[in-house]
Amino acid sequence: MAARLLCVALLCARAQAQGMSMSAEEEEMLEQMGIKGQPMGRKNLQPQAEVLKGDLKFIYCNVCRKMVELAHGKAAELLDKRFRYKAKRKNELTEFDGEGAVQEYVEKMCNPLKPEGEWVSKIDLVQEGEQLLLGMQPTHGHCERECRTIEQACNDVLDKADTEFTEILYASVKEKSPLEQVQRYICNRAAGVCKKKPPPVKSRKDYKFRPMSAEEKQMADMQANLKDTGMSGTMYRREDLAGMMDKLGDMGLGGEGGVPMGDGSDDVDESAEKEEL
Repeated sequence: MAARLLCVALLCARAQAQGMSMSAEEEEMLEQMGIKGQPMGRKNLQPQAEVLKGDLKFIYCNVCRKMVELAHGKAAELLDKRFRYKAKRKNELTEFDGEGAVQEYVEKMCNPLKPEGEWVSKIDLVQEGEQLLLGMQPTHGHCERECRTIEQACNDVLDKADTEFTEILYASVKEKSPLEQVQRYICNRAAGVCKKKPPPVKSRKDYKFRPMSAEEKQMADMQANLKDTGMSGTMYRREDLAGMMDKLGDMGLGGEGGVPMGDGSDDVDESAEKEEL
């Protein structure tokens, strides 16, 4: 038993230092010692919040305009080199990855777990009179029902606009079209979500925006990264691991500096050497 605890302690130390996850058996052993971690990756994740389908019709246009605002600025940045390049010789061909980068950005911009889609988790739906507006917050929030609704609206806009979304972006950057014009081309024509004013909001249930702490945001980012790589497990906070190491020390399983990190295979038995001599 002591050896197993020692093994888990070593794995905990490694996890603490490298941000790695543990197996189900190791997690169970730690839970028996009163130590629990936060779920990471695909394992033990809470189900996603439900979309507020009744809110979608009120926010499609505003969400689309916000998407175009963000994507237009990013496209200008990604395509800057492409359109600044001047061929030195006739028929000279040069490849740029700007167009592919714009497409990749757009494909990820609705996902609040991706850097491209972090704007989604910063919006609070706010009713003003008969309008439902996008209230931008200074920090990220937990992606609950309103966040999921904005994510859904964003994906619906991309589905409606299809390839025209990126095609219009590309052309607008090349021609240096103003943002308002690009928003009309995409949201009014391509996606068709701003052709008419949204219906008036009569009554709806509001969901309070819950900001994330820096630690919660860091854990969410690590969870997303693990999910992308197909890993799963549990991440333990430093204070939890420190408490576990103290318990092991009290049980006589650790030295003065904590649990030993070696297995003793490299230690030299000096007394045996003397006898041989």
